[in-house]
Amino acid sequence: MRVLVVEDDLIVADAITRSLSEHHYSVDTAEDGAIGWECAESTTYDLILIDVGLPKLDGITLCQKIRDRGCGTPILLMTAKDDSTYLIRGLDSGADDYLAKPFDLKELQARVRALLRRGTVAASLVLTIGKLQLDPRSCQVTYADKLLPLTPKEYSLLELFLRHPSRVFSCGDIIEHLWTFDDPPQEESVKSHIKGLRQKLKTAGAVNWIENVYGLGYRLREGIETNQEQSTQSYDDQLAQLWEQYRGLMEERFAVLQQAVHTDPLSSELRSAAESAAHKLAGVLGMFDREEGTQIARQLEKQFEEQAELPDEAVRSLVQQLGDILNLSAPVETGKSFLDPSEIRDFDAEVLHNVRESKQALRSWTVLAVDDDPLILDTLKQLLEPWGMCLTGIDNPLQFWTVLSATNPDLLILDVEMPQMNGVALCQAIRANPTWQSLPIVFLTAHQDTATVQQIFAAGADDYVVKPIVGQELLSRLTQRLERLRLLQTLSTKDSITGLANQFYSSQAIAAQFRNHQTTYLAILYIPTLRQMNIEQGHGIGNQILKQTGQCLQSSFSNSEILGYWGNGEFIIASSQTTKAMFQERLSDVVATLQRQRLETPNLIYRFAVVDYPTDGLTLRSLYKTASLGLEGSFHE
Repeated sequence: MRVLVVEDDLIVADAITRSLSEHHYSVDTAEDGAIGWECAESTTYDLILIDVGLPKLDGITLCQKIRDRGCGTPILLMTAKDDSTYLIRGLDSGADDYLAKPFDLKELQARVRALLRRGTVAASLVLTIGKLQLDPRSCQVTYADKLLPLTPKEYSLLELFLRHPSRVFSCGDIIEHLWTFDDPPQEESVKSHIKGLRQKLKTAGAVNWIENVYGLGYRLREGIETNQEQSTQSYDDQLAQLWEQYRGLMEERFAVLQQAVHTDPLSSELRSAAESAAHKLAGVLGMFDREEGTQIARQLEKQFEEQAELPDEAVRSLVQQLGDILNLSAPVETGKSFLDPSEIRDFDAEVLHNVRESKQALRSWTVLAVDDDPLILDTLKQLLEPWGMCLTGIDNPLQFWTVLSATNPDLLILDVEMPQMNGVALCQAIRANPTWQSLPIVFLTAHQDTATVQQIFAAGADDYVVKPIVGQELLSRLTQRLERLRLLQTLSTKDSITGLANQFYSSQAIAAQFRNHQTTYLAILYIPTLRQMNIEQGHGIGNQILKQTGQCLQSSFSNSEILGYWGNGEFIIASSQTTKAMFQERLSDVVATLQRQRLETPNLIYRFAVVDYPTDGLTLRSLYKTASLGLEGSFHE
């Protein structure tokens, strides 16, 4: 479980962090309300602890902002103020619980466990499935009353799966829940922990309980069958409601086809309308277990598009067959799930149902979909939102550029054929726009011919999915694109060796402080002998020194201070939270620590210089130049 602690008293924050970490929670800390808001906006937490008396943004206002955003994460307020007014304001702002300082850490743990139990699968304190039990109070796991010796990360993984049974977690989701900002693992590390947990469960007798869902992630499989019938029925009911909602639209499209086959001569306008109606029916019928209807609609679309010379009776027969399949006077059959198990293998309807019930714990991605068929947009919304994807749908392509700027999506879904605007041409325009040219684009198309596919990729698309939509295929493709986007965003902001912000990203963060007219102390920590060590001892030693330096800086400075690696042995540290003398003293301590930890590198040298904005310069460039000159007089060996 991942917890955010927003507390400006470093002693209290450290005590809470240590107490929660001992119980296997991953803890991020923020020392003021503004940083707490940034953390809550950028990361999904299972619980947020907020002090009321915070600098920059008080705790009650922060709680209100989090709730106004629509976040349902449990919030515990903490305060030293003995005043019922604050209690009332805090609870009215959306807090779930309230704890007065000074408090007993055991009471804090009890309240944390109580808040985390709300909305989870287990009403009892102990999480139980079959013979497996996990007790959050003692952090002990047993199977058939025998203790399982799990590592802290294995314990946290199992607790995550037990609290959200049947939900599929990608590697990225697991990292966000179980690791802190300061300790990001590689994907292989997650797989290693999964493998270790699987092996220990298997040894205890719980065989194949953790399942790999192809293309999506991992889930706890045991216990799924207990609510399968109820979940499937619930989803079938939603499918029937969707069909009833759009019954009138289906009838209109079918009526156009009937009019076209009984009109002679057939006008170009009616022919075009019939082609469009057949195209749209082909795109949706398969999603309602009417695959034969999709095939017939495609034949009719081709007939009206190419003006083929099929006998009139043959065309009328196809329309009659389509009418029999539609059976618009009768409700949709619910014998099969909307996501047909025969087509989607590992993915099943009850997973989607369970995910929908607790979607707020998943990462929220913003997806923009453009399709002139409102039925497709509603289906996408129903399918994607339970997976943490916030969908905005546009059925009028002329609104596209306005909505694009307003939503700033992480991913775009486009239909190929739309009135007023062609999806392929729209994709080309997006790729020609510098602001949006890197936006992932996935097409929906009813055509599988080579020419259409070539057009799509030539326009700059990343992928395509053929209508009618198969749920697992679409989810898998979108998840892979978003996971890749998550990785690229990390790589674009962080140096891979030191784990610190890269030159571009850290420069932007420092410049933002300047724009806010904050007095900022800027330091360059430099390893002048790095290049020589790489030559004499190899880059492996040099990289290890860089990594150690990055870790030491992260442990010595708070999240509110800016740390960056600018290459060539240059580290940048910026702080607006202290005095210049204290800042220099901390840097001296860092260098002393690094010198004690150094490997067999007798020629390892550190230099640092400190300047301040605005006294020593008004731009980052001028401050960097001043600090570089100051390095000449700073020598630490």
